[in-house]
Amino acid sequence: MEILPSPMGILMKKLFLVLTLLFAFTCEDDRVEEPMSMKLWLNGEEVDVEANYKEITTFAEEVEYVGFDTTRTFVKKILVIHFQKEEGRIELTNEHYAVVFTDWEGDTSNGLPIDEGSYQWPSVCPVCPRACMHGAPSKWVRMEIVGADDYSIGGTAHIETIGESGNTWIISGDGEGTFYNPYSEANMHGRIEFKNLKIDIDEDDTTPYSDYGGH
Repeated sequence: MEILPSPMGILMKKLFLVLTLLFAFTCEDDRVEEPMSMKLWLNGEEVDVEANYKEITTFAEEVEYVGFDTTRTFVKKILVIHFQKEEGRIELTNEHYAVVFTDWEGDTSNGLPIDEGSYQWPSVCPVCPRACMHGAPSKWVRMEIVGADDYSIGGTAHIETIGESGNTWIISGDGEGTFYNPYSEANMHGRIEFKNLKIDIDEDDTTPYSDYGGH
């Protein structure tokens, strides 16, 4: 003899299903993307980023090049965090402060605009100008202040996390090092911390950072 579920049992199952769906939708609605934060210190003093820089932009790009092993495909990945004093178009002739991450041996399979890991300057290998044939890491971090010249003396930086956000990417990381400031004609110590910073994948070849550093 088949035993049919009681009306109370059916009601409880329906109630449980409704509560489960309600909880799921509530959790979905509560997930809010954390805001971007950017902190900068120069010689130990925190800089008011928004007050001192009118344009804060990012740029990322991947470029294939021929490396020391012609049987492999090498990819250079760059990420630039650019602070410009003046409003308007980004120009290297304007006074600016830019942190430039360069990975000469970028991962060709992960689809990321920049790879996680540690970046440093000077490079580990003093001989190889790009991907190192001796097996040393080829992740660099450098500093710009005016023009396209590098003013970094030494330092390290990290891309801690990177993830998708809509049709772009957000990254978190930090960097610290010493650089020469041509305006004050003195060496300065700088530190940067950034969280949930959105990356612009700019395909406009008029940007001053297109194919930055050559390939």
